[in-house]
Amino acid sequence: MNTITKQRARLVGTAVAIAILAVGFPALGQTTVQTFTGASSEFWTIASNWTPSGIPNASGIWAEIDSRGTTASPQRIFYPSGSLTTNTMSVGAISFLPTLSLSSGTSLSIQNNSSSIKGTLKLFGIDTTIGGVPRRIVLDNSSTLSNISFTQTLAGQDFELNTSGAIHVAENTQLTSTATIREAGGARALTKIGPGTLVFSGTTSDDSVYSGGFAMEQGVVQWTNSGSTSASPFGIGPLTLQGGTLRSSSTTGRSINVSVVLDGGATLGSTDTGVTGDITINSSAGLLATTVTNDSVVAIAGTGLTVWNQAISGSGGLTKQGTGTLRFSGLGGDVASSGPMIVSAGTLVMDAAKTGSGTLTVQSGATLSGTGSIAGATTILAGGTLAPGGSPGVLSFGDNLSLTGTTVIEINGPARGTDYDGVNVGGALGFGGSLDLQIPTVLTNGTYELFDGFASQTSTFSSITLAGAYTGSLAESAGVWTGSFGGQDFTFTNATGDLSVVPEPSVLALAGIAVAAVGGLWRRQMKRG
Repeated sequence: MNTITKQRARLVGTAVAIAILAVGFPALGQTTVQTFTGASSEFWTIASNWTPSGIPNASGIWAEIDSRGTTASPQRIFYPSGSLTTNTMSVGAISFLPTLSLSSGTSLSIQNNSSSIKGTLKLFGIDTTIGGVPRRIVLDNSSTLSNISFTQTLAGQDFELNTSGAIHVAENTQLTSTATIREAGGARALTKIGPGTLVFSGTTSDDSVYSGGFAMEQGVVQWTNSGSTSASPFGIGPLTLQGGTLRSSSTTGRSINVSVVLDGGATLGSTDTGVTGDITINSSAGLLATTVTNDSVVAIAGTGLTVWNQAISGSGGLTKQGTGTLRFSGLGGDVASSGPMIVSAGTLVMDAAKTGSGTLTVQSGATLSGTGSIAGATTILAGGTLAPGGSPGVLSFGDNLSLTGTTVIEINGPARGTDYDGVNVGGALGFGGSLDLQIPTVLTNGTYELFDGFASQTSTFSSITLAGAYTGSLAESAGVWTGSFGGQDFTFTNATGDLSVVPEPSVLALAGIAVAAVGGLWRRQMKRG
């Protein structure tokens, strides 16, 4: 069923006027609806191809696309022809109807028919209601087809936004654009709505320069080219993530080269075959930044990696979901948002300075790692994991740290932060859960400061185990954990947070006997000499 309730007559009346005002759009007046049937040919500019007869080329026209169901591939709608003297065409909105039907293996595209002059589709918007919400749309695919596109065949084409508006793509439907999007008459914005897929594909869509921003509200948006710091498929304004999925068009990674607003959140990446590329949120040397305006969710799909290089501010909370990895690099600045942060799944790598006062909670099945710092109180819940460092490194906490999950510390040698992981705590440290010491090589005897700086310490681990070059567990007595492995004694003390590794006493005794024997032999040889 078509989700669009179309206002085909005059956009007048109190209810309509209020609805339009609610979304911040001026009323457009009368809308004329014309439907392309292709009765005569594939040309937009043949009047008999439209019902009612005429050539749609005005700002108030809603052009609806139906089809003859031809077997030709691709099926095309060309503009202009001799009936139009320029390569510019104006229209309120273009919609592909649920009745649009193509033969199997065919596709439908709207193309400029000039081989020498680039075409321009001027979009002025049509006010309507979609899913019970007043919207101004500029493009709509309400068909069941995934092979509809605006292409760069011949001299190609641009979109010119003369209004801010929405691109609606219905369920199980795809709409592809390779057009550069620019604006006229002021800053213009686009919003992606509907559960279907909008694809920015080709070599020109990454040059779009509209400045009002792009909002992703529903469905899937995927892009093929990242653009540059001065142009991107999302224009040059902020990218607002309110819902839906943002993913690469391939397994190649993609970059977001505009500032980001989190206002609800989104899924980044995909588990679908062929579109699993990682995503980088660029900072452009600190010129781009992220704002968390409301409590939001960032889900990283599958085994994907999203690297967030932008500084982050705002009062909203942030929840990391999804089995993939989200890394805050700190390259563009601090994570200064003041709301609470929750890691509910996958891995959060905090290599930035999290200066916001909000708490951080790691839930069951999730992992926190990194070499940055976290200002707010942090809790690792049962089933959650703290794995400080970056193989290895030191993760610092400015406030209280409560451990009730699993803490994993890697120890490769005697230098803290270089050879082994460390945890700095500025507030109270509460031990709990398990401590897993990953030790791939035999250790040098000495003291390893696993936990440092804490103002006070409470409770104790439920277990401390060693794996790698040593295998086994330490036993606790009054907050002191001990065990012997391979001729070395291991002691972890809750009160200090230190691990001490020394030779076993028996080994020392044998070493003393050996030294004495060598000394006696030397003295006898000296006397004989």
